[in-house]
Amino acid sequence: MALIVQDDTGLVAGANSYATVAEFISYWSDRGEDYSTTPTTAEIEAYLVKGWQYTDTRFDYKGSKLNGRTQPTEFPRINLYDCEGFAIDDVPYEIKNAQIEYAKRELDGVTLQGDSSAEGNIKRIKSKVDVIEEEIEYSPALSGGEVKNYPTADNKIPSYFICEVEAVTHA
Repeated sequence: MALIVQDDTGLVAGANSYATVAEFISYWSDRGEDYSTTPTTAEIEAYLVKGWQYTDTRFDYKGSKLNGRTQPTEFPRINLYDCEGFAIDDVPYEIKNAQIEYAKRELDGVTLQGDSSAEGNIKRIKSKVDVIEEEIEYSPALSGGEVKNYPTADNKIPSYFICEVEAVTHA
């Protein structure tokens, strides 16, 4: 799969990234890590795609996609404003940086997209063949079944980008 980078118009068909390989390498170079020779470009592209997927699904973002349902990415958006009231109508650097941070988690062997359910992450599955029996044990749900937090990456995305989701209790 090729890395297809979304631009500020939101019209790039099949886009699966906000950041380029060069931006990934530069970001980590600024932090004292050298990825100019290893992993390969193709591996970095794969990590970036996973980081993009996580960035787009991790939070519910304020505003709406610039091009509605035809846009394959969550950014750029309309009706999204920074804390000073200025419109953010491009792919913000904060989103690129978060994607790069999430991609690095994948590079380090952390799987961002685990098996989960409303009950929480699956901790253990037990099956029995004779007199068919199955048992699934879940880890405690993170605030209504959310995915695990990655503070360094999560905190790259400003709170004013994210919708406040009210907790829903089921009777």
